[in-house]
Amino acid sequence: MNTIKYSLFKLFLLASLLIIASPFAVAQCIGVITAGGGQGFWADVGKGARQAGQELGLAVYVRGAVDESNIEAQRSLINFMIDKECTGLVLAPNTKERKNDVEILKAQGIPTVFIDRDIGGDRVSVIKTNNFRAGQLAGKEMVKALNGQGQVAVLRSNKNIPTTTSRERGFISEAVKGGLEITIDDYLGTMIGDARTRAFEIFASADQLDGVFTPNEVTTMATIAALGTTNERNSITHIGFDSSDYMIEALQTEQIFGFVVQRPFDMGYQGVYTVHQVMQGKNVDNNIDTNVVFVNKDKLEQEEIKQVLGLK
Repeated sequence: MNTIKYSLFKLFLLASLLIIASPFAVAQCIGVITAGGGQGFWADVGKGARQAGQELGLAVYVRGAVDESNIEAQRSLINFMIDKECTGLVLAPNTKERKNDVEILKAQGIPTVFIDRDIGGDRVSVIKTNNFRAGQLAGKEMVKALNGQGQVAVLRSNKNIPTTTSRERGFISEAVKGGLEITIDDYLGTMIGDARTRAFEIFASADQLDGVFTPNEVTTMATIAALGTTNERNSITHIGFDSSDYMIEALQTEQIFGFVVQRPFDMGYQGVYTVHQVMQGKNVDNNIDTNVVFVNKDKLEQEEIKQVLGLK
C-alpha cells in the first residue's frame, strides 16, 4: 500500500510540475504601445493599463517612442511585444500603415484595441476621445474668454496626426462661429525643443494676438515656455490640451488660461480590460468614448478635477 501511495504521490508531483511549466499557467501578457513617451498623457495611459493588469493578474508591458511621428520605432515596439509572446495588444497607432500590422496580428490570433485614435482596419474596439468635439469645447471657452472678439493663433502639432488635426478643426469651427479671427495657423512639430523654438519665432513676429490654441501636451508646454520669454505672456489667452505637472503649475501661476483634459488613465485601464475580454471570447463595444473636461484655475479645487488631474 505504501508503494502505491508513493507512486501516486510521484505522479501528482510530476503533474503539478507540468502545470507550473505549462504556458497556460503563466500570466498572459498584454502589450500597450503608446504614440509617445515621457510624462503627462502617455504616462497616465501606462498607469491605467498597469492598474488593470494588476487587477486581472496579467503581465502588462507599456512602451512608447519619444517622437510620436517615428513610424519605424512604433513598428519595432510591436515586434518587441510579439517577442514577449503577448496575446493581446493595446495600441495608439501613429500611422495608417498600422492597419497592415493589426491584420497580421489578427491572423496570429492576437487581438488589437486602439486607444486615443482610430485608423480603421481589423481592430476589435476603439477607446478614444471625440477629438473634434473636444476642440469645439476649447473654441467655446476661447470665445467666452475673449468676449467674442479678437485675433487668435492655432499652433498645430503635425499634419499626419489625426487626433490633433480633429481638435484643431473643432476649435477653429467654434472660434470662427463665435466671432474670433484666426490670423495665425501654423505647425510646431512633435518634439518639444523644436516646438518651443518655432513658437517663440511666431510670437516674435506677430503684430497683434489675443489668444492661442495648442492641441496637445507637447505644443502646450512649448508655447507656455515660449510665451514666458516674451512680453506678451499676460496679454495672450492661452488654451491648451492634455495636462502635465508643468502645465498644472503654469495654470496655478496664471501662465496659461486653461486646458482641455482627456482621461488617459481610463483609456489605458479600459484598453487592457477590453482586450482581455476579447481574449476570453467575449463581445465588446466597437467604440468607447471617453469624456473631456475644461480646466481653469477656478476649477482646480473641484473634487472631480483633482481626480482627473491626479491631484488626489
